[in-house]
Amino acid sequence: MAIYSEYDPKIVQDELKALLPEAALSTSYFERINNALDPYTSSDVITQDQVPYAVVRPGSTAEVSQVMKYANDKKIPVFVRGSGTSLHGASKYRHAGIVISTRRLNHLNIDKENGYAEFGPGHRVLELKTALEKEGYFLPLVPGSIRVASVGGMINNNSSAHAVDTCMGKPRDYILGLEVVLPTGEVIETGTKGLRRPAGTDLTQYFVGGDGLLGVITGIRMQTVPMFCSAYGVAYFSDEITAAKAVQRIYLEKAPVPLFLEYLDSRVAKIAYQIQDLPEPEGSLIMFHAIGQTNDEATHKINRLVETIQKESIIEAHRIEDLDEWHKIWLARESALPYICQGGKGVFGLSEVVSTVKDLDKCMEDTKNMHKGMPTLEKLGEPYIMGHIGALTFHPVYIFPADWSEEEKAKGIEEMFFKEAEINTRYGTVGGEWGQFAKRTPFYLQRYGKEMYRLVKEIKKVFDPNGILNPDIFRD
Repeated sequence: MAIYSEYDPKIVQDELKALLPEAALSTSYFERINNALDPYTSSDVITQDQVPYAVVRPGSTAEVSQVMKYANDKKIPVFVRGSGTSLHGASKYRHAGIVISTRRLNHLNIDKENGYAEFGPGHRVLELKTALEKEGYFLPLVPGSIRVASVGGMINNNSSAHAVDTCMGKPRDYILGLEVVLPTGEVIETGTKGLRRPAGTDLTQYFVGGDGLLGVITGIRMQTVPMFCSAYGVAYFSDEITAAKAVQRIYLEKAPVPLFLEYLDSRVAKIAYQIQDLPEPEGSLIMFHAIGQTNDEATHKINRLVETIQKESIIEAHRIEDLDEWHKIWLARESALPYICQGGKGVFGLSEVVSTVKDLDKCMEDTKNMHKGMPTLEKLGEPYIMGHIGALTFHPVYIFPADWSEEEKAKGIEEMFFKEAEINTRYGTVGGEWGQFAKRTPFYLQRYGKEMYRLVKEIKKVFDPNGILNPDIFRD
């Protein structure tokens, strides 16, 4: 773990006040602590000497540059924070430093004539989605935490979340260019204003999916995606393995890949459907959303998917024509996690298991049994399972009882990430949503080896010679 000089918080705060407008700085003790926590409040509990010196809320690239120059000169760690919803520990810091909140970096310009939108990283995903939809465009970022997740966090992780990669691609497939403040304070612009992306070396690709290691993204230029026609379907299964085999069949028979193909196990489906006043489902389910240039094209794809799924031994599958019914089913998926937490009366632990197409049924079985051999998880039994099954991704969920000690909850989370790494290693895969380091650093070393890890750290040194930007993303 890196070692940094300790500073008197009051001195740092006074020096930042001289650099920034009043609206761009918070020295509130509550805000400083709140901006150093992540969803796993029981994990890596923050200590007094880890409380940030200040929270900076810049409203411009110039203000970010001033903060980075100041921090680089003083060798003070800087932690960039969107919404703090990262689920692999990247929002939990181990050093005192300066937190840059991106919330006020929320400019937006939709350039219809050139086919792109330019915006800041501080937008909540739902805010940007709503603005683009008003102009007839689709935002290819669809996290379950759409109401709170920041656009900047999604792009730093190259996460498309619910969207199936083989249908929609990843965020980097739409990013034309970026404005970035380097850790030393210099401002660079990457990419192009044309719709044809650069051939050869393009630093845009270093920052999209760069885990926040190399620079602070302050401006994003993204190709606009015209809105499409949609059709919807749902299928119910008596067991989870058959659901996995149905998805394998979709790929093996070259059926149309849907935009969304989501899974809820029978326990999750029952809870989520009940909240939405839907009839109790007979088993686990997958819901799917196909797209096309016309209604006929989208409907043809849904019908083909239903026909393909029906070749397995299922309870039933059908196209959904009632939009109200679809919206309720989709909302059941989007809000499943808080419903589980509420019903379980505890705090959640969530991991990300990814399969290959060939082994999806085996991976489902492994995910069901990930508690076995883990002393803490065995107390809870099988996890709840939901996920982006069309993207071959499962999210096993554990609810740690509220009356457990913080140490016991933290142990459970540690075991959960251990099993995540074990299963992903078995299938030669890697998580596609949350970034690759923080609590996943041991897995990265195991999956790619010491030389790959060394190269990543050497690349960071080129951009960040003093190692001040988001240093706690590495956990070695």
